[in-house]
Amino acid sequence: MRSLVLRALATLQLVRMPLALAVGSDLWLATLLTRWNPAANARAAATMPLWVALTMAALIGGGMLGFAAGMNDLLDQRRDQALNPGRPLPAGRMRTHHAVLVTFGSLVTALIASASFGDDSLKVALLAAGGVTAWNAFGRHMPAAELPMMGLAHAGVMFIPWPAQPFTLPACLVFIQAVITGTLIHQRSGKRPSIDRTTGMLLLALSAAAAVGLVLLARARDASIWPAFAAPIAAAWLLIPLGGFAWLVRAASIESRPEESLMLLQRAAVATPPAMAAAWSLALGRPVSAAAFAGTAAACWSLAWVAREVHAMLGAPPVWRG
Repeated sequence: MRSLVLRALATLQLVRMPLALAVGSDLWLATLLTRWNPAANARAAATMPLWVALTMAALIGGGMLGFAAGMNDLLDQRRDQALNPGRPLPAGRMRTHHAVLVTFGSLVTALIASASFGDDSLKVALLAAGGVTAWNAFGRHMPAAELPMMGLAHAGVMFIPWPAQPFTLPACLVFIQAVITGTLIHQRSGKRPSIDRTTGMLLLALSAAAAVGLVLLARARDASIWPAFAAPIAAAWLLIPLGGFAWLVRAASIESRPEESLMLLQRAAVATPPAMAAAWSLALGRPVSAAAFAGTAAACWSLAWVAREVHAMLGAPPVWRG
């Protein structure tokens, strides 16, 4: 029994369970935005039962994150033996073939779930999977490219339920939040190569170019930044989670203890997506969905702490990487 529990915990650590739930909330929001938009009445995500659509969205989000995280750990095995010995593979709590099975099983799960939303959704999922592969194979050695690629992967999966989604602000905000938290976690955790001034300037330029690219993609489709079926004044709801995110980032920046700083950043990374989804729900007049997303944000916040404590009990350093 103890062996099974340790194996299950190692699997959850491999797939970054708190972050997987956060990515899943992004897909839930994208699915609900599809169902709420009258222009998408014929989409599979809008016509299938709600519980089926949300289940497929969760499988896509969790599967894509599990694939990205698992591939990262598989490629970093040798380096993790020196720098992150508490992770499942270098600690010996998971064998390589088990990690390979979890990693590519996650990808297959995400692709099958994406196909349920339509052929065009599957194409977007395949494109996202290709981006994740390139990010892990090449981008991770160049922070200036890695972090924008990671942000685009987070934003890109939001187009899986409805590739022709007619407004892009949710994806743009996801991209910005992912790049900011990813950059700060990279710095505070002492990852190599480090981000020096030149790398930082290149990172800023590439991130700005990627954000502009998302906007231009929308304009090429005659899409708007803000959803046409919502009142612009409702955007005020978005200021609440954005303010919370800014507060966490500032607190992490001035925190002198690296472990506590990382904990704040990890909470910002996992709790902000569902909090933003709750704000979007309120902006669009959906209080029930807002309450559900608020509960998800609280769960993500707590899971980030639980993950650190569990990893510490298993002999890992008190750091959880997103």
